[in-house]
Amino acid sequence: MAIRRQTTQIDIKEQATENLRFIRGAMERAERVSTLSGVGGMLMGLTALCAMAMAAIVTELANQLIIWIVAAFIAIAVGASASWLKARKNQLTLMGDPGRRFLLCLLPVLAVGAVVTFSLWSTPQVALVPGLWMMLYGCGVLAAGTYAAPPIMQMGGCFIVAGLFTYALPGEWSNVLLGAAFGGLHVIFGYQVYRHHGG
Repeated sequence: MAIRRQTTQIDIKEQATENLRFIRGAMERAERVSTLSGVGGMLMGLTALCAMAMAAIVTELANQLIIWIVAAFIAIAVGASASWLKARKNQLTLMGDPGRRFLLCLLPVLAVGAVVTFSLWSTPQVALVPGLWMMLYGCGVLAAGTYAAPPIMQMGGCFIVAGLFTYALPGEWSNVLLGAAFGGLHVIFGYQVYRHHGG
């Protein structure tokens, strides 16, 4: 009788542990969908469109890229702030486990992009940089998107395709393609997150 009672207690403990694991996983999945801000994504896109307009009046590619680098820092700050506000509004933790995993997927790719840009800056191969930016960012977003709302992964794939188009078109199209990718895609998919994944 004592053995049966002990076995029942163990079964109840295992079931409770399994239930807690399921609840924790469900909460993490809900958090990963809810913390990234669609409004922030759209604002990032508008920042990129402004950068495209400013870079269009500059002739040298290196000077255009300087404008894009400044715009990237502004866009990152805007997106992070909007996501923080959204997480705070919904009483979620922005840097919970999904948020940390998202950054761990994205940050190394951005670091590689920075190193490659610095390495090619003073060479004729600097013309490769716009396409590399788009493809590297796309790979990072595609990987990080496994910890975010589904439109984020889709956006990553579109960035990779846009980067490939950069090498198929004349160099004069680089600024337009950067604007279409970093501007247009962030606006389109940011709206999808805003509309279907909590703002």
